[in-house]
Amino acid sequence: MMKNSFLMTLVLLVAFGGAYAQEVSLEDLLQKAKTHSPQSETLPLIQQAADAQLKMLNGNYLPQAGINGQATWQSEVTSINISLPGVSILPPPKDQYKITLDLNQSLYDGGMVAKQKELTKAQQLSEEKKVLTDLQQIDEQVSNLYFGILLSIKQKANAKLMLSEINDKIEKAQAGLANGVAIRANVLNLQAKKLELEQQIVDIANRKLSAVQALTLLTGQPIDVSGNFAEPSLMTLALEENKRLELDFLDAQANTLKASEDVIRAKTMPKLGLFATTGYGRPALNFLARDFKPYFIGGAQLKIPLSQLYNNSSSQEIQQLKINQLKIDKQKENFLLISDIRKSNQVNEIDRLKAQIESDKELIGIREQIRKVADAQLENGIITASDYLTELNKEDTAKQALALHEVQLIQAKQTLKLILGQ
Repeated sequence: MMKNSFLMTLVLLVAFGGAYAQEVSLEDLLQKAKTHSPQSETLPLIQQAADAQLKMLNGNYLPQAGINGQATWQSEVTSINISLPGVSILPPPKDQYKITLDLNQSLYDGGMVAKQKELTKAQQLSEEKKVLTDLQQIDEQVSNLYFGILLSIKQKANAKLMLSEINDKIEKAQAGLANGVAIRANVLNLQAKKLELEQQIVDIANRKLSAVQALTLLTGQPIDVSGNFAEPSLMTLALEENKRLELDFLDAQANTLKASEDVIRAKTMPKLGLFATTGYGRPALNFLARDFKPYFIGGAQLKIPLSQLYNNSSSQEIQQLKINQLKIDKQKENFLLISDIRKSNQVNEIDRLKAQIESDKELIGIREQIRKVADAQLENGIITASDYLTELNKEDTAKQALALHEVQLIQAKQTLKLILGQ
């Protein structure tokens, strides 16, 4: 009893599972493909590297400490050659030793650390934009596969309609042959066409399966070959808006150059800080002392870089950055020009396909009427099956062309969307 109950449950699961085919959309596949791509895994790594760099830079605000030791022997030492009654001033020893703890605290660094942090963030954003730009290539791969599936679905539907029509004609031709009112050649021609259609359906199924398998690899998600592949719902596009990520990447590069320039300028600013040194050595601060003693020195220090006044190094670095900025401006200008050309071509292609589809529909209407006449003529024995198949094939060619152009129109609109980055 339990075994029968289990079998019944299994049958119900299979039945209801088949009743609800997987819903598949292009938008969902595009998102999953990007998420699954190994390139997307570099984004958190870029963030981690930037966080580590910022943490290191923040450490520059803390006092900088270091322990230093030194042991020396010198050939001559300071001595006082003055003879005083009852007073003996011995020179310090030629072997001298000291160990110190040095502390430095920056009060004003000319904005150096702040500018370095801005540069780190700009570099992080530039790297992230580069990764996202590279990920756009996946959109084209996924889109081509998806539209190939949509085309195969339409082609299969047309082939099945023709196959149903041919099967009906074969039954009538075989009945006519049995009654002696039809010739065997008609039956053979129709059966040959049936085999061609069956082969065509198998070929379409194989092409669809290959595309589905490729999408499965790209997305990392199992996709049911018999799922419902929805046609993309494309919103109205703003043709004057270009939101391609390449433009964001170029802007991020420009921001990185600006941040680099700020760092160079910060290097030339005055620096103010406090310092303290405590140590133990011989001699200590009294350079004539011969004993080991502790000592301490503290104060403030000001540093004003002057080398840029005569070697012009900072100006040369900034000039190089400005040249690189001009290169980026030209790259952006060239990219926009190419995008405008592609956009114009794509808009023209969309208009061409729309006109072609209207023409296809009109042609199909004419071909259907001719085929219906041929259908009646075949049944009345006026024409042969070969003549009938000629007209049927012409109708099928027109329907295949319509299916192809319909998919191409959707794909052209999707391509325009990708060109505009919308």
